[in-house]
Amino acid sequence: MDEVQLRRLRDVIAVLTEQRGIVMAAGAAFAGHLLDLAIMQLRLNVNDISEEELSGLSDFIGTGLSGHKAPH
Repeated sequence: MDEVQLRRLRDVIAVLTEQRGIVMAAGAAFAGHLLDLAIMQLRLNVNDISEEELSGLSDFIGTGLSGHKAPH
């Protein structure tokens, strides 16, 4: 991905982040969640993170959390 494309994606992320704040302030949690997903996907693209890498991270975190006891 070239610098122009990266800059455009970063600009889109900034706009979506602002929009997320607006919809969350309006009480539209589901819309905020959808924007979170879109932002995450764009960040994955910008940082060249594959779905396999994200899945591996999720598995690692899930394994770590399941073996961790909650404090009383």
